[in-house]
Amino acid sequence: MLILKDPGLHKLEKFIASNPLENATILHWTGSMWGIGCRLSSPETIARIKELKQRPDKDGFIALIPDISVLEQDKIPTALLPLMHQYWPGNLTLVFNYEDSTLAQIAKGNKVALRVPSDPALRALIYLMGEPLISTSVNVSGMMAENNYERIMRNYASWFDFALLPSSRELKRPSEPSTIVEYISSEESGSNDKIKCLREGSIPFYEIKQAFQLPVVMFVCSANICRSPMAENLFRKMIRENNLALATDSCGLRSGGQMISLNALQLLLERGIIDAQQHISKQFTPQLISSSWLILTMEEGQRDLLRNIYPNNARRIWTLNEFVGEQGDIDDPFGSNLESYKKTCEIIEDRLQRLTEKLKNNELRM
Repeated sequence: MLILKDPGLHKLEKFIASNPLENATILHWTGSMWGIGCRLSSPETIARIKELKQRPDKDGFIALIPDISVLEQDKIPTALLPLMHQYWPGNLTLVFNYEDSTLAQIAKGNKVALRVPSDPALRALIYLMGEPLISTSVNVSGMMAENNYERIMRNYASWFDFALLPSSRELKRPSEPSTIVEYISSEESGSNDKIKCLREGSIPFYEIKQAFQLPVVMFVCSANICRSPMAENLFRKMIRENNLALATDSCGLRSGGQMISLNALQLLLERGIIDAQQHISKQFTPQLISSSWLILTMEEGQRDLLRNIYPNNARRIWTLNEFVGEQGDIDDPFGSNLESYKKTCEIIEDRLQRLTEKLKNNELRM
């Protein structure tokens, strides 16, 4: 078995170039659970995994993807976008109709189970492979999923051709299964769009159901790596503290796929917001704009651009400053020192506190 532990991107790139893992069974850590998987394009290896697990054909597989951008946006149900952007990367598996011939072999009907895992090395591996990674738990069907790396090596080592391991610290973390939720469209249900819990894991279903039903406040900046992710994460904390019936998200004008800037992350971690570590930037899409109840930009130019592109949504697009009675832009600290980031973060915090008060007092006028 080939083993790669906590590699950086450069090391992964070199490895995949010489070891494409075309028919390999892969031991992987999703960030919450150990899994056995393979490339989507290898039906022989999928069949081998089924045989190893003694798995009935009726049981499906989860397809792990590096981020939402690899999906065809017009095929994603608009109602699911808030959940994807709130919980991906993370421990939520979504099952929904997604017509794609490459996924047909793991689909049940037209429905596929998709997730963006939280482990960054695994996401990088999937990205470099250029296709989804099929994933399932390490166990014989009907038995408990194995959650201990040492026991996996002792009892299941012969199952694997390759192992991608996380850091030593992650190796010691207890496993937590993902929550699996099925989306049922209004066409299927005959009434409203619904979600159904197929398996409750580390994320409580009541929380997911609430997020599915909540209006989304979207924050927008240039690249979605500094100002808007700070706003998103700070506002999510305020939402929870004030028990507001809202969800929040962020995006940028430029193409996505980047981590949050280190200075922005440091400031959020200092405020106890550890989820910010999982942020991956994304670019605005028609679906993101149409599914948002309120869109707040950092600059007037960003507001004007979005209003011009989406005139039907113009009344819901404002700058964060003007929405709370201020003028001008919130300057981009990218490329500056930590002190500049602090000033920007404090301005955003102030505006969000005022926004929160308006929401609590039902003073919104759009």
